[in-house]
Amino acid sequence: MGGMVRRTSFILAAFLLLAFTGRAGAFVVGEHQAEPDYVVVIDPGHGGDDTGAIGPGGIEEKEVALSLALKVAEALKSSGLKVILTRADDRFIPLEDRTAFANSNGADLFISIHANAAASRDANGIETFFLNFEATDEDARRVAAFENNAPLVVKRAGEESSDLKDILLDLENTGAHHESSRLAEAVHLSMLKYSTGGENRGVKQAPFAVLVGATMPAILVESGFISNPGEEKRLASDKGQHRIARSIAEGILGFKKSFEKGDSFVGTGKKTSKN
Repeated sequence: MGGMVRRTSFILAAFLLLAFTGRAGAFVVGEHQAEPDYVVVIDPGHGGDDTGAIGPGGIEEKEVALSLALKVAEALKSSGLKVILTRADDRFIPLEDRTAFANSNGADLFISIHANAAASRDANGIETFFLNFEATDEDARRVAAFENNAPLVVKRAGEESSDLKDILLDLENTGAHHESSRLAEAVHLSMLKYSTGGENRGVKQAPFAVLVGATMPAILVESGFISNPGEEKRLASDKGQHRIARSIAEGILGFKKSFEKGDSFVGTGKKTSKN
């Protein structure tokens, strides 16, 4: 077990180093240019051979994530933002390449969209995450382990993962990390207000590999439980997707608007000012 933790810890550390060196593949699609000074990168989770979770009716998480991401992009485009998708079709993108691409394109925000799953078909609701070494609770650890597509690698501070912990603790001191919690709250509250019903599972922290290395506010949204038959139907329906997508977009716009009242560091070395 110790060896597994050590190996997977090094993998996550490598994700961070790769992202900060600006590595990115030629997978950029779905670009909408309107307000060049504010860039939102939307990441549909999974893709290609990585289906993500599969609902009892056969709906795949990768399909839901892509459809939601496209709808969020359209909503933000209509509000005048520049939007870039990490994928606009069914392809696999390595996790480390997703935030690396956001970094290299000077993104102001990064949002990774997913659908949740649990052993119990009764599990329901939404939860929104930002990066931290230590997960908020066991449920957050479980979700991160699944989305990372790797064995659970994060424990409470142990010797074998101390290097990775130091990296992430340093990251916690950056403005982008602090703003990630605000972005997560803004999007989460908007989703509760406009879209879904179901249980409010809260804003949480967890070691998601796809968020490692982001130099801008970055969050991961679990839009509902695809393992719940009722929520699977809602996640697969055009009406349900439009409501969820609009609520995510409204949360993003609300977060952006908060910076129009003053100065704040956002994105890769950018400073916004509305004086």
